[in-house]
Amino acid sequence: MRRIGAILAGFLLFLGGEALACTTAIVSAGASASGRPMLWKQRDASDPYNRIVHISEGVEIPYTALFPTRDSLCTLAYAGLNAAGFAIVNNLSYNLRPDSLGFDTKAGPLMARALGCCRTVDDFERMLQEMPRPMLLSTNFALIDAEGGAAYFEVSDSSWTRFDVSPGGYLYRTNYSLTGEEGRGKGFERFRTIGGLMEGRKTFTPEFFFTAGRTFYKDGTDALRATRSGLLEEHDFIPRSTTTACVVIEGPAPGEPLDSGMMWCAPGYTPCCYAVPVWVAAGSRIPECLTGRAEANRLAVALYLSVHSDESEVKMVDARALRRIERKVRCAERREMRKGRCLTRKMRRSGFDAEAVDKYNSGADRRFVKYKNRFSL
Repeated sequence: MRRIGAILAGFLLFLGGEALACTTAIVSAGASASGRPMLWKQRDASDPYNRIVHISEGVEIPYTALFPTRDSLCTLAYAGLNAAGFAIVNNLSYNLRPDSLGFDTKAGPLMARALGCCRTVDDFERMLQEMPRPMLLSTNFALIDAEGGAAYFEVSDSSWTRFDVSPGGYLYRTNYSLTGEEGRGKGFERFRTIGGLMEGRKTFTPEFFFTAGRTFYKDGTDALRATRSGLLEEHDFIPRSTTTACVVIEGPAPGEPLDSGMMWCAPGYTPCCYAVPVWVAAGSRIPECLTGRAEANRLAVALYLSVHSDESEVKMVDARALRRIERKVRCAERREMRKGRCLTRKMRRSGFDAEAVDKYNSGADRRFVKYKNRFSL
């Protein structure tokens, strides 16, 4: 326990003052290999702990979302999907208003509210219209719905601009807005990286985005693979020292039940954790490793600390050690993706199966325990 406390204290100190740096993308149903629209969010935050929670009380529409573990009342949703097929994620924008006004303070509560009542992208836009000014927002929101809606909203204190995704198309954002002040913002290198990875692809899968979430590209080179030994200096890679979760949401395809969507959830530093599926129709049937104490997230924090150094102002990662961890992560993820897809295909044909989901969840938790025991921490 003493060691865990020291690790956490070091981790929070290591993150002190770090800017938030989420990366997101929207994929239309026509550009998705499964025929389902997708949202991706690589979350960056100063608090490393997240959990997956299903909310059904006090809301018009039940939903499942990623919340900070410290948020005991579940008021701060940062990626989620509801039973009407509406889903939302976000990333902070640094060029929509003066830095002196501070960080966005309303995005988490707004997304929790939207998940509890919105059915379409247009519903969300009406919500923005009704908000008092200033909105205290400086955010790129990404949304999909079950009616084929898919759009980004670049939202500032007083206004917003909507960017609809074309049929068969996709869009992506980092920490600046196309409508914001030119030359300001953050995440330009990450924007080029994710754009380069997505360019030219005809279809996308959740696996593509989890791989992107572990990509240490710089100037067209995979820096993690190129660093054969020693420490790798952190740049504006998609995975950063502040990365705390990777989530891919698959909404229902046209004609499917509205509550048939799902989330692939990897809570923690993406190179050190693997994706596990959660179905919104399952309600509170969520693998224990993702909810409550979210042991999957806690393990990812410990693994993160085992490969990072904070002995200088420049953040460094032990490249060889991280590659060893990644091999185990990818192996575990392939297994969960295979099992999760098998059950999803079955339920897309025959409808939701609570007994099969319970069986899957129990198996996922057993597999996580075996996976965790492979590390000596």
